[in-house]
Amino acid sequence: MNQNSKTIYRSGIDLWLGSMIFLALIAIFVVSLGVSWWFTLLYGGGLTILIAIAMFGCWYEIDGNQLTVYQFFRPHRFPIDKIKEVKKTIGYLATAGMSRHRVSIKFVDRSVMKSSMPLEISPKDRDAFIARLCQVNPEIIAR
Repeated sequence: MNQNSKTIYRSGIDLWLGSMIFLALIAIFVVSLGVSWWFTLLYGGGLTILIAIAMFGCWYEIDGNQLTVYQFFRPHRFPIDKIKEVKKTIGYLATAGMSRHRVSIKFVDRSVMKSSMPLEISPKDRDAFIARLCQVNPEIIAR
């Protein structure tokens, strides 16, 4: 594969998240039983659209030496040559991911993220994602 080719990785979405969204939509319906239909449509539809944006507006792109994390369709770019370590993790931190099966990315210095915390994302195919990062920057420590 060419190192300059663009590769897109979708975020994994856990079943529990889908269940919570389904329960939220049922709660909207139950609460709106005594309310006018336009009010229900306005607020229920708005919340449904926000939920869909949160679920499907998150993906990751590797293009050349650039890792771009899209969250709510907004891009955040990170240089792959500044990545020190990547490893598979499991957690529920509020980050750019819809799954608890995540990839934790540590950078060489704090200036990349303006924090000492690692970047945690949840690509659906974690193995291919890590392999692609290591292909772009062979100095990355993969755990």
